[in-house]
Amino acid sequence: MLGHKLQFLFNKYFLILILTCISIKTYSQKDPAITGDQVPITNNLEQNHSPHKAAIYSALIPGLGQIYNKKYWKLPVIYGLTGIFIYSFDFNNNQYNKYTNAYIDLKSNKITNFEGYTEFSTLDKIRDNYKRNRDLNVISLAAIYLLNVIDATVDAHLFYYDISEDLSLNVQPALFNTINNQSAAGFSLKINFKSNKSLFD
Repeated sequence: MLGHKLQFLFNKYFLILILTCISIKTYSQKDPAITGDQVPITNNLEQNHSPHKAAIYSALIPGLGQIYNKKYWKLPVIYGLTGIFIYSFDFNNNQYNKYTNAYIDLKSNKITNFEGYTEFSTLDKIRDNYKRNRDLNVISLAAIYLLNVIDATVDAHLFYYDISEDLSLNVQPALFNTINNQSAAGFSLKINFKSNKSLFD
C-alpha cells in the first residue's frame, strides 16, 4: 500500500538523518593541532559555507541542509509535520479504499447498507471526501519538501549576517504624494542593520 511505502521512506530518511547527525557531531568534536602555517578548520568552513550545498543536502535528505546551516531546532518541525501528514495520508487512503469497496458491494447488491448508509450517493460523497483529503496530504508533503529546500538555501545566504547588535528601528513623520499629487502625512519606518559580509558573497 502506498501509505506504508511512504512510512517506510520516512523511517529510512529519519534513520539516515540520525546517523548523519552523529557523524557530524563526532567530527566536530575532534580538535586537531593547528600549527602556525595552518588555518583553523572553523574559519575554512565559514568561508566555504555554500547555499548551493545547503540546497543539495536538503533535496537529498530533508533536514540535512538545516544541519549544515546549524539550525538544528528546525528538524523537529520538518519531521514532525512530515510524520503528521504521512499518518493522515495513510488514514484517509484506508478510509477511501474502505468506502470504495462498500460502494461497489452496495451497488452490486452484496450488502444492503454500510455503517448505516443505504444510499449510493452518500457513500460516493464520503469516499470523495477522503480522496480529496488524501490528495491534499500529498500536496502538503510536497510543499514541506520544497519549503525545506528553500529554507535551507535562504538560511545559507544569511549565514554570515549578524544583525544582533546593529539592528535599529527608526520611526519618524513623513510626507507622501498621493495619486492626485496632493500631500499626505504619515510615518516612515526604517530598519538598519549591518553585515560583516555581503549577502551573496
